This record gives sequence, C-alpha cells and structure tokens, in this order.
Amino acid sequence: MPQSVFQSIVLFILLASGFGAGKLKVLGPETVRGMSRFIVDFTLPALVLVSMQKPFSPELRDEAFRMLGISFAIYLSALPLAVLWARAIRARGLERGVHEFGGTFANVAFMGFPIMGAYFGKDILFDVSIYNMPFQLLAFSVGVIMLTRGTSGAPRLTLRQWINPAILSTTLGFVFFLGSVKISGPLLSGLTILGDMTTPLSMAVIGAILSRMDVRGVLGNLRVYLTSVYRLVLHPLAVWLVLSALGMRGQSLAVPVVLATMPVAANASILSDAYGGDSETASALVFVSTAVSLVTIPLLAWTLFGL
Repeated sequence: MPQSVFQSIVLFILLASGFGAGKLKVLGPETVRGMSRFIVDFTLPALVLVSMQKPFSPELRDEAFRMLGISFAIYLSALPLAVLWARAIRARGLERGVHEFGGTFANVAFMGFPIMGAYFGKDILFDVSIYNMPFQLLAFSVGVIMLTRGTSGAPRLTLRQWINPAILSTTLGFVFFLGSVKISGPLLSGLTILGDMTTPLSMAVIGAILSRMDVRGVLGNLRVYLTSVYRLVLHPLAVWLVLSALGMRGQSLAVPVVLATMPVAANASILSDAYGGDSETASALVFVSTAVSLVTIPLLAWTLFGL
C-alpha cells in the first residue's frame, strides 16, 4: 500500500471520529469553535515553533528564503487566477467572493500540517511553516475583503488580522533559527506534546464541522463542484508544471505542490458567517472539497511523487 494512501486512511479515521462525535452531539458548535481557537492559537503555534528548532546553516537559511519567495509568487498568481475562475463559472454577488477565496486559499493549517507531517515526516514542517506565512497574512485580510465585498458587514483591516499566533510563532521560530537559540528542558517537552495534539484535534474538528452541514443543500450547486475540481486538481497540477519547468526538485517542489492539493480553507465558512458573506455556499464548498480531497490528495501524491 502506498504511504500516501496508508496515511490518508489514518487521517480519515481521525476525521470520522470527529464526524461521529458531531452527529452524536458529543462535539457541539460551541465546543468545536473553542477547539478551533485552541488549535489556531495554541497547538499549531507550538507545532510550528518546535518544527523550526533546526541547527543553523547557510543552506537551510537560503532554503527558507527560497520557500518564502515561492509561496509569495504562487499566492500573487493565484489571486488573479481565482478572480478569473469565479467569472468564468459565472458566479454572482457574494457567491463570487466565495469561489475567489476557495480558488486562492487552501486548508494549509488544519489539513496541510497533519498531511505533510504524515507523508514526509516532521522534518519537512520547517519548510511548511515558512511556506504558510503568506497565507496567514493574506487570508485574514485580502480573503475577508473577497468574502464580504459589497456587504455592510465588510470589516476594516486591523493589526490583529495581520498579526496572529501562527505568524508570531513562525517569526519567533525563524529568529530562534537564525540566532541558534535552542529551547530545551520541560519547555521543549511541553511544546512538543502540545504541538503533537494538532493532527488529531484538527481532523476531529473538520469531521465535526462536516457533520453539521446540510448535504442536500450542497448537491444542487454545480459551481461548488467546478471550484472543487479547480482547487483540488487544476491548481496543484499547474503549480507542479510551472515549478518543474523552472527546475524545482525535492522539498522545494513537494511542499508547494502537495499543499496546493489541500481542500478549500475552513476559514471560508467561518469568515463568511462572521462578516455576513455567503456562508451557505462557503460551507458547501468546504464540505465538497474536503470530502473529495480524501481521494485526490493521496492520488496526486502517488502520481506526482510516488508516495
């Protein structure tokens, strides 16, 4: 059995446990919301900080800056392409912003970190942490503008949207790396255990969120399926083709491509609901893309990288 399929089955079991707990009301909406914040504000930053505890070397420093440059280039390309995609499928009004967001932002935190760690091992999470910095900067600023364009609930950008625990932990971790600052003793052990909670909690939360969605309302919107195909297949293949043509190999190729196979970011539903966007379409897009990704992620990982 390919490693990608094996690990996807493991992650599916974790997701199914959350789905079952949601259906049985063991994990209610308030609990899931609290767990989500706990992951975003505590376990994920701990995972990032520990993953960046690497011995300094000029080669690793150069790799980090290269990964950051690749990430910014991909996001700056993905933004206008997603706008064109939303127009091509004739999305209108608030729904258009949902498809723009879905085409641009993948679930790199809740699914990206667990899947990359499962497929490639914890050593790759240094690169993943660096690569995800533009997501944190753009999803909570430009992404919110996409989802709320034309509504009275459109928020002003605040410093809190640009500075969050994920960005702070990545920045601190990178500063520690550059300065060869080592975390040790009980603090390192505590952060390691806390970070290791990210994968099971993240998958359980996704399962619980999916358990609350009305599947019947999802099935009638063709554009949801089209954007899911764009997000899960067309976008990652385009990233793979371009980076391969540019001579990228190894982790410099694997990190952006496999992260590009992730489904639509769950933030699409959360932010749409919070700011008066089209939360129904956003939830449908998150549901469909996440469900289909359980097949497409291992398939593309096996096809492109032989995992």
